[in-house]
Amino acid sequence: MVSAIPKHLLSIAKQTDDFNKSFFNSHDDTFPLIETVEINLGKVKSRDFHKLLNVKTHNEDHTGPLCWSRNLSINSDTWSKFFKSLKYICKDAKLKEFQFKFIHRTIVTNKELFRFGIKPDNECLYCGDKDSIEHTFIECPFTKSFVQRVVQWLNQTNLCQILPTIEEILFGYFSSACNAQINKKLKQLTTALF
Repeated sequence: MVSAIPKHLLSIAKQTDDFNKSFFNSHDDTFPLIETVEINLGKVKSRDFHKLLNVKTHNEDHTGPLCWSRNLSINSDTWSKFFKSLKYICKDAKLKEFQFKFIHRTIVTNKELFRFGIKPDNECLYCGDKDSIEHTFIECPFTKSFVQRVVQWLNQTNLCQILPTIEEILFGYFSSACNAQINKKLKQLTTALF
């Protein structure tokens, strides 16, 4: 390895001050990475480097949830619940991926396809209005009708009256009031069955 170092760099390294030489010649295996973190080079494992590289260095919120929060007035506690519920909502990896992309607003609609020059217009496939992620999943009459029919079917099938909010429909996380209704109905069903 040393033979691969260019000679001019080797000569510069040999001319450096005694501090650098004493540091590399010392038998102390700790290396001060930053003021608060020292690495023991004799005992370090690859997982330690992985942890160091993956330390959260920023505290800014993600842009997708920020945009959803502006449109739907969702607070940070609710976002925390949404993110924690991702692993429980569905077992299928593709649906989890879709939900993650949806939360981060990276779902591609005709608006983006038009902007990238892939589609000739940015109109909704179902109603012809201007397309966007909000239009596709909230405002489109086709989507509204579909969601209404699904909720109606669910209520008729389970003999209950659940009216989920837009946030509950979009992100699959039900509020405590809706959870109470669902749990009450489940208790009724299990009591009737057994």
